[in-house]
Amino acid sequence: MEAATLRRGGPAAYVQSVREAVEERSRVFWIVVGLTAVGALLRFATLGIQSYHHDEVVTASRILRGDFSHAMNAVGFSESAPPLYYALAWFWTQLTGTGEVGLRSLSALAGVATIPVAFLIGAELRGRRTGLLAAALVAVNPMMLWYSQEARAYALLTLLCALSLLFCLRALRNGQRRDYVLWGLASGLALATHYFAVFPILVEAIVLARRRRGASLPGLAVLGAFGALLAPLAIHQMSYGHAEWIGNLTLGHRLWETAATFLTGETADIIGRPERPALAIVPLALCLGALALLALRGSREERRAASVPLFVGAAAILVPVALALAAAGKDYVLARNMMPALVPLLVVVAIGLTLPSARRLGTVLATGLLAYSLGFCIWASFSPDLQRPDWGSVASRLGEPQAPRATVTWTLGEAPLRYELSSGAFMAKPSERYDWMVHEITSVSEGKVPPLPRRMLGPGFRETAREDAGRLFIRRYRLPQPGLAPLRLRQLRHARLDFRTNGVLLDGIGPG
Repeated sequence: MEAATLRRGGPAAYVQSVREAVEERSRVFWIVVGLTAVGALLRFATLGIQSYHHDEVVTASRILRGDFSHAMNAVGFSESAPPLYYALAWFWTQLTGTGEVGLRSLSALAGVATIPVAFLIGAELRGRRTGLLAAALVAVNPMMLWYSQEARAYALLTLLCALSLLFCLRALRNGQRRDYVLWGLASGLALATHYFAVFPILVEAIVLARRRRGASLPGLAVLGAFGALLAPLAIHQMSYGHAEWIGNLTLGHRLWETAATFLTGETADIIGRPERPALAIVPLALCLGALALLALRGSREERRAASVPLFVGAAAILVPVALALAAAGKDYVLARNMMPALVPLLVVVAIGLTLPSARRLGTVLATGLLAYSLGFCIWASFSPDLQRPDWGSVASRLGEPQAPRATVTWTLGEAPLRYELSSGAFMAKPSERYDWMVHEITSVSEGKVPPLPRRMLGPGFRETAREDAGRLFIRRYRLPQPGLAPLRLRQLRHARLDFRTNGVLLDGIGPG
């Protein structure tokens, strides 16, 4: 009947129908829609303006370059994570391609979907007002924005862990079999996305088993099935030691870096910049203020509501830290690995800032935190100083090699620069002990640095050009006459380029 009415009434009847549908929805519903739209705008508007980073190149070129069986096989030998994200990304990129926008859009969608889930978690615990603030905090959180624009598994991991927490809370409230099964399914999928999901999920499983006992068995059985299927792969991947590099950085450094990163996103190591903890002082103080309000002004019921997400978030951080301290070689503490803690902790902050007993102060703190986070997101979206290095610009300036060439740059820049070049470039390893011969040496530094010293270049090389490529700076050195000269590979890896470590990329070249 409605379809017939629309046909008879034409556009006016259609507009009236839409108006009635809109009016049927509550104001809260449309606020959540608006927050989700803001989050989508932040994530999609600048999705393709940054070049791939090192790990994204692994996803795009090493894992997704062949058929589905190749992708799953590559996960087994080249990754330290489970296969779910890569399986979804393979199917996704059959439609979108493996360019920056196409591949990253999967993470962007996961990041957008996390916003209404955060609302549902907050509303489940303390009502709609808390849910709205939780959704707003997730929408403008710089860490969420960063990994919603990263061609890796972390945005999907965060979404699935948030869903796991949501169904855990619903199961605790009403004890329906459906919620336990959905919890087990969401938890299993999170575990199939990243192994660090086990820490918050373990806390949820313990809480469900203690409070609901036998009723939780269906969900635990589903989770157990996922764990049994993933265990052989996890053992196999662990034998390669792909994540052992994490332990080379001090644990204390990684912990305070995690605190800053959760509030301001990646502003240091991943983008080749020095640490900038001052950027996190304001949001950290506001979040601590929220926790202080909860501790000092919150009722027993309000603190109890915050206890489950607080324990879940704390477990996602503290259990890996405890393992790192207790077991040598099992230190995988890294900010992005602990992203399952982010949504639960933001929900706790939202509870603290929406206490009826501290409404004015909570509103002031919430407004400050949202304004800072949104402003930071906008700044990071358009400031090259807070973005991934522009390897695409470097590649376009370097062009095809006219003679055997060595490019000295950041170790984590070798893979994306190789990906952007079409010259068959490859990474030189000192352990190979080849005597490489080159006609040109190019340095790509973080900003302008002094020219490479002659002891690194060798006799005959002269600087012939210099140019900016975003915040990166290129210097070219060539031999004045046709011919080749030995490459001083070991010395060049210690060149001052203002990166933590240097690597050497070769193209148009073969061993001498």
